Amino acid sequence: MRPFLAALALLTALPVRGVFSPEELRGSVVFFPLVGYLLGALLALFAFLPLPPGLLGALLLALWLGLTGFLHLDGLLDSADALLGAKPRERRLAILKDPHLGAFAFGVGGLYLLLKWQALVPPPPPLFLLLLPGFARFLVLPFLNLYPLAREGMGALVRGGPLLPALILALPLPLLFPLPALLAVLVAFAVARLALSRLGGLTGDVLGAMIALAELGGLLGYALWKALGG
Repeated sequence: MRPFLAALALLTALPVRGVFSPEELRGSVVFFPLVGYLLGALLALFAFLPLPPGLLGALLLALWLGLTGFLHLDGLLDSADALLGAKPRERRLAILKDPHLGAFAFGVGGLYLLLKWQALVPPPPPLFLLLLPGFARFLVLPFLNLYPLAREGMGALVRGGPLLPALILALPLPLLFPLPALLAVLVAFAVARLALSRLGGLTGDVLGAMIALAELGGLLGYALWKALGG
């Protein structure tokens, strides 16, 4: 039970409290997909509201951000300022600790919110909304174990946890929606490679950006999949 609560504390804004041991934190990775499914279940239920598509999409986006406490959006904004543009590595790492936002954060954040809102108008089917957040949260785990860390932080707390159970839990999305899952993987890979080349490894902010953009990639992949007759 405590590893599940640890996963909730790491990934959402739900009011979970407690001091977790290193073993519980590493074991929490098993539950990363389940935390995503919990979020996805709330999104799927909300998608049944009889509202105009544009309004429903905007409210779904607001709920998506609110349930996660804007954690992953914050990681995306910080990562945009740190990873984009010409800067030395030390300056990039310093930017990740700076609470102020620069031009790259505003530009990337605005495009991210606009694209995600449009991808939710009209909303994808409830099953897809249920599965996507769980798959996106699993995606960071293989990169977290394969790539170095640019600095200590949340990644170091969960690194080395068991991947196979999490993989099994995350399999429904790629089995049912292969193209959206593939695009989500490619987006996460691109962010991880960029962080490796410019920071020397991953950070907690980068992991948040990977989750945020993997979700967006999955949504855009679903729109493309439907356009191709999937």
